[in-house]
Amino acid sequence: MTPRPYLLFVRAGADSLHRRLIAEDPARNWDCCVSWYASAPEEHLAEYYCDGGDNKLEGFLEFWRHRGAPSLYRYVWIIDDDIYLRPTEVSRFFDLCEQYSTYVSQPALRWFTHTTLNVLVRNPACLLRRVSFVEVMAPCFSAAALEQLIHTFDWTKSTWGTDWAWGALLQGKRPLHVIDAVTVAHTRNGDSRPGAFYRKLTSMGIDPAEELRRVERMFPQFVGARTMRDGHVFRSGIPQTLAPVLWRLFERLKFVVRWRKQFLRRWRRGRARVERLVHDVR
Repeated sequence: MTPRPYLLFVRAGADSLHRRLIAEDPARNWDCCVSWYASAPEEHLAEYYCDGGDNKLEGFLEFWRHRGAPSLYRYVWIIDDDIYLRPTEVSRFFDLCEQYSTYVSQPALRWFTHTTLNVLVRNPACLLRRVSFVEVMAPCFSAAALEQLIHTFDWTKSTWGTDWAWGALLQGKRPLHVIDAVTVAHTRNGDSRPGAFYRKLTSMGIDPAEELRRVERMFPQFVGARTMRDGHVFRSGIPQTLAPVLWRLFERLKFVVRWRKQFLRRWRRGRARVERLVHDVR
């Protein structure tokens, strides 16, 4: 079997969306590797299946060491299993990485999906936006970037802080990009209830926040997550004089994303208090 030029690596549980991504991209330009963190069901959709490792990046290292297959690919995209893109958008994302020779990148997050950093939320004025940071949830590496950064993949057990290290190591040397032309939905709602992975970390005595702080202390000069002042590719059809104005406007409007997230967090906490009161009364 001749490999396609790109690889999508999915760390997958029983409800993984990789099946849908494959089915909805019939002429895909990418191979798929599924790394199971749960019991592996019987399926034959992807080109590769593997297991092992306590987290997504360790799972990728297991695949790398035993198969050597990633070296065949021009881009490798490593995602969580709750990431969803519209039909054929995985192929389009890889095409844009190739067209613009990205080094490390990720697609933009939709405005009203679950997100942590507004920097990574889509800017409608841009096709491609230069940033200082991409998130461990869905980073895409060129072959050269993967070779440069793979030694960091086992720096933390939680994966918290590993993406901070990528930004720090590349700062002033290589650009990082958010591809705003392609958006993803983060389908889990982040309702603060710990999932199986975080319960496992707790049982191992691992504090993700402390792992993040440890990596941050390693790179005190890193600027953190931000959209850079230049290096963006604006959407076609927007006048050159207007494009920078719209870019800045949309960046400022992202406060709406933060406000909505805070509102939903308060609402969920309030609902939980009401449910506890009702339970106590009963």
